[in-house]
Amino acid sequence: MKFGLLDFNKTVNWYWDNSWNNKALLNIGDAAEYFVIEQLYHEIGIADNDLVRLCINDLTAYRGEKLIVALNIALDSYVGYNNILDNISPDITPVFLGMSFTDDNLTEKQIECLKRYQPIGCRDERSYNLMVSKGVESYLNGCTASCIELDKFDQGKNNEGKILFIDVPYKVTEYIPDDIIQDVVFLNQEMYCRREQLPSDFVPAEWAKSILAEYASKAKMIVTSRFHGAVLALANNIPVIVTLEKYTFRFSWLNNHCQICTEDNYQEIDWRTDSVDFSATKNLINQIAINRIKDTIRKYRHILEITDIQRCNVDNLSSSTNQVLYYYDVAQEISRKWSQAEDITYAFWGANDNADRLYDLIVSKYPNAKLVAVYDMFRNIEYKGICSEHPNAISKHIGEKNFYIIVTAYLAARVAQDICESIDFPSDNFMMCERKFITEL
Repeated sequence: MKFGLLDFNKTVNWYWDNSWNNKALLNIGDAAEYFVIEQLYHEIGIADNDLVRLCINDLTAYRGEKLIVALNIALDSYVGYNNILDNISPDITPVFLGMSFTDDNLTEKQIECLKRYQPIGCRDERSYNLMVSKGVESYLNGCTASCIELDKFDQGKNNEGKILFIDVPYKVTEYIPDDIIQDVVFLNQEMYCRREQLPSDFVPAEWAKSILAEYASKAKMIVTSRFHGAVLALANNIPVIVTLEKYTFRFSWLNNHCQICTEDNYQEIDWRTDSVDFSATKNLINQIAINRIKDTIRKYRHILEITDIQRCNVDNLSSSTNQVLYYYDVAQEISRKWSQAEDITYAFWGANDNADRLYDLIVSKYPNAKLVAVYDMFRNIEYKGICSEHPNAISKHIGEKNFYIIVTAYLAARVAQDICESIDFPSDNFMMCERKFITEL
């Protein structure tokens, strides 16, 4: 019996080789989600030679010996991950341990897949309620990465007495007490780059382990806007303050275990917060995950083994709002660049709350400005009566006077600049809603 394991190195390398711009997003949260599954397999007694390492694309593309694959991931429709439910490999039997669904518009085929492998462990209450509403047996689990044993990543680093700031929104700056500034250490939880931008001997999993070692090195507090920043703090019994621009459903489970603040109440941050006793919850999440994997083994093991044995291997045998508002800088940029008297045309790349706010602002202040296009890489949508186009359509506007592109989606911001540079779209007519994090004090 073999077991599939999402592998951080393989997934990052797949994106480097297959994404349109050969860039990959290296995120510590993803790595932790993968590492904890390997930890669970080892706790059950599964040997390394019984593990088949997969990239995320293999969840649909894999063909071979039957695998049981434990999963603790967010299924994000905006980058195509819901495709996993539509087209999961027939040779993979998934165990859904800690899932988050960003899109509640699940198709009948996706619901059928979830029911086939229920119960579904849900990471947040919104996802749990979605499963219940669709008649899918489920339970509210939280993120299984909270079970990760960080001491295994210890590399002798020492943050004792330090406060880790991990992608903290810039507006928090004015509320930081003077007496803790000297203890702050900045840590970045992700990179977005091409392979050739890194040293030739760079190994994604080793980089991830070096960041996890920072979490394991006795920091006295973590301040972060990252979901997995908080999860990893809980895993290591570190007091944590979550600082969000805007509250999102993904953090609902964490309300029970840590202090969560938004722009509305940054002034109420308790900088002397203590850690909570997460051990009982952590042990329960861990035990449930182990039981779920063992139950799947008992249910499917012999069925999968006999299928592998009886195969003849003859070819051709049969013929996911979760949006943060960060449009303020773009609003200021518009006021500097646009005149109320000018005829202006513009396009939104991404239809979300940021776009709504900017649209209302433009309508109220710039009567001669007209929205003429909407771009989206992954969906066909309608926004303000305009059907979306793929960003490749931007090229037809090159040379048009006073035509601007406003990127409003966080994920789009990762690739938009590269696309515009590749077609020589003027950078001065390109505005991007971006989050700002504290990098120094």
